[in-house]
Amino acid sequence: MLCLFKIWPMQCAFVMMADTLADSYLLLWLVGMQWLSGRGLYVNELMAKKLSLLGCVAMMIATHNQANERSSSSFLSRGLLEVSALSNNISIAVLIGRLLIAVLFVYVGLHELHRLFFEPFTPYLPGDGHDVVWPKAVELLLAVPFILGFETVAVARLLSTSLVLEAFYAWSWWGISENYSFAQHRRVIHYREHFVTNIATAGGLLLLQKIGAGKYSVDELLKKRD
Repeated sequence: MLCLFKIWPMQCAFVMMADTLADSYLLLWLVGMQWLSGRGLYVNELMAKKLSLLGCVAMMIATHNQANERSSSSFLSRGLLEVSALSNNISIAVLIGRLLIAVLFVYVGLHELHRLFFEPFTPYLPGDGHDVVWPKAVELLLAVPFILGFETVAVARLLSTSLVLEAFYAWSWWGISENYSFAQHRRVIHYREHFVTNIATAGGLLLLQKIGAGKYSVDELLKKRD
């Protein structure tokens, strides 16, 4: 809420980063312990979404730092200098952010589409959001240019749109009748987590409209050729 009104944005970003890192560390710890105990390597869709939130926070920090750099440059040069390119540090942050967000699209796309098309039975209830195919296919296709940084702004908009549509179509937690049962209550919480992480990731993607793909992207290489 404070970030929304631009109150202590960097402090809020680092708090969110710490919280997301703690969640990611816990998830990776659980995955590692499960693998070491011989039960296989299992990462579900929600786990991948949690990791993608790290990329969103990195985008937020990069955007704020870029705005500060431009303000400083403009002030020092009294308006004669315009910063047209991202600094190396910000470009690295944007690259890391892109790759972390891409974990969601690549892993979930490959894993879930393989499950839906090649496994005869689904472990989920009929109509469950995990079995909705189209957003996973769309996001997997768009993940390739997104990772490479090709037409980054347009691809980020398409991915953001897909995530929002998926959130409302597949993870509409408000439409689940809890019936005072513990299982239904857990399902509502699970759907709500998916919904919120989808919307948050979509917001992180939209930040790329402001800062671009950075130096380490196909877009930047094409600019240099021109």
